[in-house]
Amino acid sequence: MGLTDWPKRWSGPSRRETVKDKVANIISPPAPIKQQIIQAIYRISAQVNKLDFNLQKLQSYDHQLFEKTVSALMQGDKTRAGMYANEVAEVRRMAKLLLTIKYALERVKLRLETALVVGETHAQLAPAVVALKQVTGYLKGMMPDVFTELVEVEEGLNMALMQMTTTVPINLNSEYVSEEAAKILKEASAVAEQRLKQQFPELPALHAPSSIEGQKASVEDGK
Repeated sequence: MGLTDWPKRWSGPSRRETVKDKVANIISPPAPIKQQIIQAIYRISAQVNKLDFNLQKLQSYDHQLFEKTVSALMQGDKTRAGMYANEVAEVRRMAKLLLTIKYALERVKLRLETALVVGETHAQLAPAVVALKQVTGYLKGMMPDVFTELVEVEEGLNMALMQMTTTVPINLNSEYVSEEAAKILKEASAVAEQRLKQQFPELPALHAPSSIEGQKASVEDGK
């Protein structure tokens, strides 16, 4: 395939198909690259919505545990407060991971949308595929349905990359691709850290009961 084949690979065949073309398409129908990218964007958006739903449940549960922690401290029961505080820490660890994955997926989606508009598919798609593969692995045990869906998206985008190849295969391990993928994940992690601080109030120190009333008031104000 050369550059003259690119319009066909991008948007699909525009000429009248021959019998040979029809037989080949029945055996292994190649979806146009543009269509594959649009489908990937749609499927990623659906998984981001699922992550949002789970994050809302985690935030609600965190709020309950936070109040129990503060209540136990006000009663002088540091043992029970410590138990709740440990559970809060675990919930927030999961929340940060899901937030990071969510914002990474949003950046991957943005890369795909840019590829559609600008047409620089190689530069945009390869780092997005690498970043997608890295974040997807974290969901295998936490959200198997989302994991399975994103694995299929990744496989589809890999096929799109193969269709783009003319003579030299795209190297997903190249320095540029690795750096761009790392940039996507770093930006997502930074935003997740910031949003976590905004959405999840800081726990009172177990050794500082004088701060409890203020923490309790801040929780009640946020209701």
